[in-house]
Amino acid sequence: MTIVVPSSSADIIADPQRFLDEMRKGRIINLTDLGYVIAPTTEIAGLADELAEEELLEEMVSYRKNVTGVNNTIFISPKGNTRHAARIKLAIDPPDSVDPRGNIASVAIVDGTVVTGEVSPALLDQVQRFIDANRAVLLDYWEYRIDTDTLRRRLKSV
Repeated sequence: MTIVVPSSSADIIADPQRFLDEMRKGRIINLTDLGYVIAPTTEIAGLADELAEEELLEEMVSYRKNVTGVNNTIFISPKGNTRHAARIKLAIDPPDSVDPRGNIASVAIVDGTVVTGEVSPALLDQVQRFIDANRAVLLDYWEYRIDTDTLRRRLKSV
């Protein structure tokens, strides 16, 4: 587990040895007052992925059961700067949330497997049927080939 150490430039000036010790332990140091993060090179790709996911929150659309036929809210986004394969997100708790920052799971569009989080078998069956019925339109949106209005019009409920 990576540990993020909140810090500031004043903390570094006051105790530079602590700063060096945290670096030697492989910790990520967040210099909140400067807007900088100091991280081991092995952590940079993971941090970039996290930032890319955060950026996608602004482009993500949410659809509830009345549109998808799936009991839980589905979040659909374009690729953005992410490096992972196409996926949708699913609200888990609460299941009807339209906030993608909550308890969610991710499901791969290519094969309907759960990538992150936990999804009950019954819910996963619904989501897989939704993906199967909408794979082409989901991938078109992922690749920026269609806009949100076209996505909504082409989505099929299950």
